Amino acid sequence: MKKFTLLLIICLLFVPNIFAQEETINEDKPESFEKPEKKPFRMGNRIFEIGLNAAVDVSNNFLTFNKLFNESIIFDLDELEKGLKINIGANVSPFYFNVRPKHNKWGFGLFTQIDVVGGIDLNGDLLSFKESLKSESDITASVYAIAGVDFFINIKQFKIKFTPTLYYPLIYIQRDEFSYMYQNNQDGTFFNIAYDFRVYGGINFMNLSPFKLIASPGFDISAGLEIPLAKILGITKALPFMDFDIGVDFKSIPIYPSKLKNSMHVKGHIGSDEPLSFDSGFDDFVSFETTDFEEGDPVKAFRPFKMVVWMNWRPIKGKEILTLTPSVGFALSPQFKKLGSVEFGVKVRLDLANMLILTVGIAHEDRIWKNSLDINLNFRAFELNVGANLQSSNFIKSWEGSGVGVKVGVKFGW
Repeated sequence: MKKFTLLLIICLLFVPNIFAQEETINEDKPESFEKPEKKPFRMGNRIFEIGLNAAVDVSNNFLTFNKLFNESIIFDLDELEKGLKINIGANVSPFYFNVRPKHNKWGFGLFTQIDVVGGIDLNGDLLSFKESLKSESDITASVYAIAGVDFFINIKQFKIKFTPTLYYPLIYIQRDEFSYMYQNNQDGTFFNIAYDFRVYGGINFMNLSPFKLIASPGFDISAGLEIPLAKILGITKALPFMDFDIGVDFKSIPIYPSKLKNSMHVKGHIGSDEPLSFDSGFDDFVSFETTDFEEGDPVKAFRPFKMVVWMNWRPIKGKEILTLTPSVGFALSPQFKKLGSVEFGVKVRLDLANMLILTVGIAHEDRIWKNSLDINLNFRAFELNVGANLQSSNFIKSWEGSGVGVKVGVKFGW
């Protein structure tokens, strides 16, 4: 009996504590226990990468692929009256590397580049032989060797980008004199196509032995700012589909221009400012003159300056799977007779786990309409980028195949 009484006392002392502990545990335990949401797989970004890329573009506003590859090419004079624009471009980056730590507070890179831009803009009066007192056409070309430092830093919610760049002009054709005149009156018939321009070089392309740099390099700076505006304003809390960032980029802010002194002078004419007369012979009717590569008055070479404002909008609850990027801005290029041009466009980016990225865009860039498709295949240690576009200085012609551009790039790293 005594043993039973002692056991009962012990149970009475411990049982309330047991129930109290169980009660406490039940209080801490949520009514419905849910497992944390598992994040979908996403390929990580490389901390270090090296790579190279190349792009080539060619376009016009007259001939399309259908006309070009027909057995017979038909020239529409009504189309020629609008003028003929031919544009070529190439961009080759034989080497670059980037470093971007996991914390993403800063990034750093070096790059080299060869940039080629050229264009011919022939007046419609000249092509259709309309009467004209003076119609001007335009020829431009430049080849730059470029090297720069590219880095960014995140300060709180702001991303600041900064790219100082050193550039050296290998070939440069500034605004030229290319005019057309045709008039028929009682004094006679006047016809003259005259051209007068200089081809400047940072190297003596007429005699490359010995190879020598004969121009001073130029220096400019690009800068940009990115702001997660929707998060700062608290818009995403009430409207998750309105997650967007805004940014502004300033490209090639001129600091110090390159100076070229050596050039080849090209001039000549077809016709004359006097009434047409073939009595003097063909030699006076047509002339073509070039000089040796010689030193003269220096000219300044600037790269085109651009300012572009853009927005990255992620409409699917802020996820990166879909991004819409509209942009608008302007460019100033002293190389062209018409100094300014408008830049605008929109791109749609589909991002599948950072492994397959598709980007479709329509944009007016560098005075050309470009309808593009880019594909990125990312396997972390290796990434392949390929792209193609249809392009032309005329919007309708850009869809009809008046020009094409292709690009390819590879990256390695981890």
